[in-house]
Order: sequence, then C-alpha cells, then structure tokens
Amino acid sequence: MAASMQFYGVKTPELALNSKRILEVGSKGMNFSALVSSARVFSRKVDHSCKNIALRVTCEAARVELLEREDYETFKLNRTERKLTCVMKFGGSSVASAERMKQVAKLIFSSPDEKPVVVLSAMAKTTNKLLMAGEKAVRCGVTNVDTIEEFSYIKELHIRTAQELGVETAIISQHLEGLEQLLKGIAMMKELTLRTRDYLVSFGECMSTRLFAAYLNKIGHKARQYDAFEIGIITTDEFTNADILEATYPAVSKRLLGDWSKENAVPIVTGFLGKGWRSCAVTTLGRGGSDLTATTIGKALGLREIQ
Repeated sequence: MAASMQFYGVKTPELALNSKRILEVGSKGMNFSALVSSARVFSRKVDHSCKNIALRVTCEAARVELLEREDYETFKLNRTERKLTCVMKFGGSSVASAERMKQVAKLIFSSPDEKPVVVLSAMAKTTNKLLMAGEKAVRCGVTNVDTIEEFSYIKELHIRTAQELGVETAIISQHLEGLEQLLKGIAMMKELTLRTRDYLVSFGECMSTRLFAAYLNKIGHKARQYDAFEIGIITTDEFTNADILEATYPAVSKRLLGDWSKENAVPIVTGFLGKGWRSCAVTTLGRGGSDLTATTIGKALGLREIQ
C-alpha cells in the first residue's frame, strides 16, 4: 500500500488498494491481516473501528497508530503552532536605538498567534555613514582611518545600543573590527569599487540583526540571526542593484523551515542583502531592498502576509 491516510472517526472513502487487507484492533495498535475482497469491506471495518478513536495511518510495515481524540487534537494543534505565519519588516527608523528595538520586540510578540520571520534594516543613518566613511577612507590614508568621524559614530552607536539592551558587546565586536580592517584596505588601495561598497554597507544590517536577536533571547524569546546571503538569497552580480534569482526560493524555504522545525526560534534576517551567483560576493538589492527581502521570504515560505 503506497498511500498515507488519516482517519478521524469518519467513514473512509472507497480506496483502491493494491493489497486489500482488513484491520485488526489491538491494545497498542492496528495490524493489517487477512486479505479482503473489496475496498468496500475495508471501509466498513475502519468505520466500525473509529467510533471513539482517531487514527493516524502510515502505511509502513503494515501497521498504523491509534490516537485518542484528545491526543489527536493536541497533535494537530502542535503541528499548526510550528508553522511560520507572516513576515514582519522593520526599517532603519524602527531600529534606530535600543528603545526603538524594545518597542519592536513588544510589537512582534503582541499577538501570540503570530509566528513571524523578522526582516531588519540597518540602524537609522548607518548605511549613509558607512558610505561616507568609505569615501573618506579613499583619501585619508591607512593611519588615519581611526579618525574618520562616521566610523567613530557607527562604532559608538552600536556599542551604546548593545549596552542599553543589556547584551554583550562581543556580539558585534568582530564586525566592528572587520569594518575597521575593510576601511584600512580601502585606504591602502585608494579605491572604492561597487563590489566593495556592497560589502561595506552590509555591516549595518549584520550588526542590527545580531543586536536584536540577542535582545530577544535575553528577554526569553528564542531567536536566531541570519545573514540573507548565507541562507540562500541568490542574486545577479550587479553590485548596488542586484536582482533576485529563482534559485532563491527553494533555498530559503529549505533553510528557514528546516531550522524552524528543529528549534522554533524566531528568524531575524538581514534585509537588503544577497549573494552574487557567480562571484559569491555580498550584493545589495538597491532602493527598497529590505522590502524586497521581505516579499521574497514570504513567497519562498508560501506566506500570505507581509507586514
């Protein structure tokens, strides 16, 4: 028997069975036994057996499981609760400070029925400050990178936000160090290419999502941070204005749903970013890129609502 079936105290349809057997009810389960002459007999046997119990039937090893009605309802409820329900996207102004992030957290969990994927932009002004820092690095020289005002602003903003959220600054220390090294590399090469610009601005989303996910875990809501370019958002190699490719949808679905089924942690995903399919370099999606990230994830997961 190749099919899987599910019964809940109702008469089964007449089934076309390759191997027609009747069911014998035991104390722990049901076994397929003697051959029967037609699917109609099979239907009557199951109908008789399902008066006070629910059946979950998996046609493996000629055996099915029995569930009491109450247990079956719990089984269905738990399976429903595990589903992601929507995508919530928040722009830079919504995560501009620790206080704003706390408000976003309250909003996300204000409806217990929602199981969202959260997409975040960089903290307000961060993207522009990163680009300005890159432009200044081209002219300032390697030894003067520490004096770039925009770099100091970004560093102080994210460290202060971590402290006000009550999370470890170590969460973003590696990215702040990486940002400094990148600016020194730009200063050394005296060049800021489109590819480097995309990598440079990615630090904003990478840090905001890590801070926010850490805060959610701190207040008792299990969360997991994801960089969009690591979960399957695959794009063309048009730096600063990349397009999302079809291969993205199955890749994102497999990663997010697979992780969700194991740990039920709220996914916190970087908006605006992707990975070039040939270069494997970080790309950005252009103006409104975080909105595009949110709709892409919604489509990949088959969700009807993007907030």
